[in-house]
Amino acid sequence: MEKEEKYITSDLYLTAYLKVKGFKFLVEKVKSKSNFIFEKTPELLTTVNEYLTETGSCEPLNYSNSIKNIKNLLYNS
Repeated sequence: MEKEEKYITSDLYLTAYLKVKGFKFLVEKVKSKSNFIFEKTPELLTTVNEYLTETGSCEPLNYSNSIKNIKNLLYNS
């Protein structure tokens, strides 16, 4: 993701939703805050919009597991 445009968020729940939808991300820790960095694509922006407007959906168990996995990644590394 060097020269490509990046989409950066600190929203863990949005990140979990994007993870369930198949988007890959990097984690950047700055002091006590974590940012999640995605490659900015039209598909990503559409999926972010679905999440923010509550028009998207996903398997609840996958979403819950995604949240747990991201929290483990943040707090155990």
